[in-house]
Amino acid sequence: MGTKVTGDRLIELLPFERKRKDIFKRRLNKLKNDPIGFIEGSVNKRSTQLREHMPIKYSGTNNFTVVSAVYNVEKYLNDYFKSLTNQSLSFRKHIKLILVDDGSTDKSAAIIKKWQKKYPDNISYIYKENGGQASARNLGLQYLKTEWVTFIDPDDYVDTEYFRQVDSALINNGNVSMVVSNLKFYMEKQDVVKNTHPLRHRFKKRVNKVKNDSLDDNINLSSAASFFKKDYLEGGKVLFSENVKPNFEDGKLIADYLLATYECESLFVRDAVYFYRKREDSTSTLDNSWKVKEKYSNVFEYGFLDVLNKYKNTLGYVPKNIQNTILYDLVWYTQYLLNKPEKLGFLSPKERECFYSHFKTAFSYIDEDVIFGFKMAGAWYFHKVGLLGAFKGVSPNFKISYIEKVDKVKKQVLVSNIIYFDSAFSFMVNGNDVIPKYTKAVKNTLNEELFVKEVHNWIPYNDLADILQVKSNDVWTRISVKGQMYTNGVSFKDIISAFNPTSKYRNDDVWLLMDRETKADDNAEHFYRYMMRSHPEQLCFFALNRDSSDWNRLEKEGFNLVEFGTDDFEQQLRRSSKIISSHLEAHINNYFGDNYAFSKQFIFLQHGVIKHNLSSWINTKKNINTFITTTKDEYNAVTKTDNYKLTEKEVALTGLPRHDTLLADSKGKVSSKKILIMPTWRNYIVGETVGAGSNTRSLNQKFFESNYARSWKSLLKSNELYNLANKHEYQIVFAPHANIAPYLDQFDLPDYIQICYTNNNDQSIQDLFLTSKVLITDYSSITFEMAILNKAILYYQFDRDEMFSGEHTVQKGYFSYEQHGFGPVAETESALLKALNEIVSNNGEALSPYKERIHHTFPFRDGKNCQRVYDSILDLDRPDTSEVSVDTIMEYAQQAINHGAWDLALERIGNALQHSDITQAQAEEITQIKESVLKTGYQNKPVKLSNILWQEGRVEEALDVLKQIDDIEASDELLRLRVKLAILNNDFVLARDSQKLLLENYNEQCTTEDWQFYTQLASI
Repeated sequence: MGTKVTGDRLIELLPFERKRKDIFKRRLNKLKNDPIGFIEGSVNKRSTQLREHMPIKYSGTNNFTVVSAVYNVEKYLNDYFKSLTNQSLSFRKHIKLILVDDGSTDKSAAIIKKWQKKYPDNISYIYKENGGQASARNLGLQYLKTEWVTFIDPDDYVDTEYFRQVDSALINNGNVSMVVSNLKFYMEKQDVVKNTHPLRHRFKKRVNKVKNDSLDDNINLSSAASFFKKDYLEGGKVLFSENVKPNFEDGKLIADYLLATYECESLFVRDAVYFYRKREDSTSTLDNSWKVKEKYSNVFEYGFLDVLNKYKNTLGYVPKNIQNTILYDLVWYTQYLLNKPEKLGFLSPKERECFYSHFKTAFSYIDEDVIFGFKMAGAWYFHKVGLLGAFKGVSPNFKISYIEKVDKVKKQVLVSNIIYFDSAFSFMVNGNDVIPKYTKAVKNTLNEELFVKEVHNWIPYNDLADILQVKSNDVWTRISVKGQMYTNGVSFKDIISAFNPTSKYRNDDVWLLMDRETKADDNAEHFYRYMMRSHPEQLCFFALNRDSSDWNRLEKEGFNLVEFGTDDFEQQLRRSSKIISSHLEAHINNYFGDNYAFSKQFIFLQHGVIKHNLSSWINTKKNINTFITTTKDEYNAVTKTDNYKLTEKEVALTGLPRHDTLLADSKGKVSSKKILIMPTWRNYIVGETVGAGSNTRSLNQKFFESNYARSWKSLLKSNELYNLANKHEYQIVFAPHANIAPYLDQFDLPDYIQICYTNNNDQSIQDLFLTSKVLITDYSSITFEMAILNKAILYYQFDRDEMFSGEHTVQKGYFSYEQHGFGPVAETESALLKALNEIVSNNGEALSPYKERIHHTFPFRDGKNCQRVYDSILDLDRPDTSEVSVDTIMEYAQQAINHGAWDLALERIGNALQHSDITQAQAEEITQIKESVLKTGYQNKPVKLSNILWQEGRVEEALDVLKQIDDIEASDELLRLRVKLAILNNDFVLARDSQKLLLENYNEQCTTEDWQFYTQLASI
């Protein structure tokens, strides 16, 4: 089948500079992945540009002043001025600009003065020493002369109809104190406009008029996109707080202003569009605010808590819109810090303690119903459960069970529950308690304390007509299936139907394999080669960029190649039944953005061995069917800890496919005297992704200012390293990560350093490992490649704190470099060179205790990793005929016991005792547990306990239970049961006396038959 030339390849042929090519690529990808959003953004932008040239100017009724704080925004000022001077409402008649230069050091002042010269009556320029945005705006307020003022930021711009729409809205509505415009995002990097602001719900009507005392969900956090009346600001009545920074100064001013104008109304004007610029270099205040200490102190003390206290003291309560305003920001904090305590590593312990104390105090002002009803900032049931549990000590009024995945072959569905307080779950299929096949509880933390748990259970079923219901602490949950809510259970037929793919996908039993789109030579290539040799009957394709250095090599070898990103590739992707890759990025794992409608089985071969905690990334992947692991510690870290969502069902311990080749090629091969220096990369020092895949990045102009670049450059140019290698006759090879390779030319390395471009090299990277004697790296998992070959390894970790600060994509995991590492760990260049000297002086061999660690790390060295991977893939298509073990059933019985769910505990204990594989020892132990449950759980329920014992044929014991109850306390139900059991035990005297007591104490409830029965008993 022929392939088409991709758009990316065509763009590369254009005679443009790199920046323009990258922009074209981003636009092409936007058009391809989100055509509606692309067209909408383009129309918005082009319409604005056209209206800038409209000659018609309108007169209005209201006059406006724009106060803008200016600081080093020379790049954006012309766009700012053009959007204002080209307003359809006459700029000269109705609009004044006051620009307060807050000590800019660039050419901002010159640009402002150029425009001021053109509009001297409309533009005022004020200079002040740098003091922050709030002080600059407050200074500008002193020069107000118009009734209305707004605070447009000088790096943003507005629609040409902006002021006319506001003027029109004011003309038609009275008693208005605030006007809010419709904020949209201008994505500078993609050059598109996105209408995705979290508060866009406020603009469902063209003009939405709301009383200030009942704004509720109509919160406002942008003074730049708002208009205020001079009368309420004049004389310092309401000012921007200079203590509230780096953010929320707008929210603070607006909250103070609304309190001062509580009897007035606000307008939300949909057609007054404000374009907020998301800068290409991510240097806006909001983008950088998370790294500023004051965000965790001043913003709370002078912002959130000050506002909440002021409203509480003034009104006696905190209005819903103010609660929502504060909650809006608190939710962003929660999302940013969830499971990532290292994000606050730059704060001292005392500062962190103070921050979380403020955090809890803020929640003391927010009502439970406000939290549960909150629908902004991306908050959903998950966040609400956590916020209510962690900060209010309560659970939601109802619980939801989410159906996340289905396995049609094994007849299982994945049910997930979100809880803060531990619960006893019961999964009922046709009314019968069913024990999950696999279970995993994932703990999400905030400030290293529990925020919320996700409990994942794979529930088996037999027939599509079966009905699934879920109980939590004996209360039925609602069941959500792809957004459809069920309150009375749901059939497995409806569940499976919801996960049936559209006609876009089909399964032709095709396997599609892939490493990176830019580079092969990883586990997918090695597994493909195994399939080609051992299972040629299976139709497989291997995806790769045609311009990859590996294309010709694999084509000559007979690989069935398909060019990544082409129509042919997409066709094979849609028809494949299995996608097998060593990488998990979205453009591989979720190419079309819909998880392939869960129509494909995704096998993650992994790029290496997991050492760090990658759960925050891996947990976002919804369609992993098989997850390959190499060591027992790695397998346990994924399946046994409370970090990862994956269970034993999805995770296989097989070893990496490429290790088969590595071990086979190492036989009889002697390593040359070569020191391989191969560090990994850092997410925070490279450029952002561009193009169709995540493996193409723009350049970071400040790369060589990083600690990473300075440290590795210093080592590579070290005279001591040169002398050491020269003395022991070692070569030095530098093989940087693919994301670092673009900067190599600027490293200016000496000639004796041999450079290996791992991403563009005809030689297999495995040859590097085979021929090298010693490895120097930092945190790379390639240490496992060298370790399985019993090679010497050194770790150079000059930036450990920085690496695990949350800026990179990893967190500390189970692997301790000191306790589990395969070589010495050095944090300084001198310590590294000292350790290297010891190794090369030992003929380049690994030293103790590292040799012993290496020996015990790998469970498989038999060359059968590919076979095990193949078997695990085939197992996906085999029905699960296994039975839940006795131990597993008893784990769930114990769960029920812990929560006092005694009936459920007895049911599960009964199922365990009837298990076909139960041993005598297990039966004896479980029987003792059962007796303990009967004694403990039913001590205050004699009738129930007696009935249970009777049903088990223990009639005498059942009667003894009832005998213990004093006649005065005996209920009619107890007496009737005692009569029956007494007769069964041939104790007719007790039966007669109990029947008599029933007639005496409960005469009104007794019938003629009761009296007749007593007569019969008396005659006996």
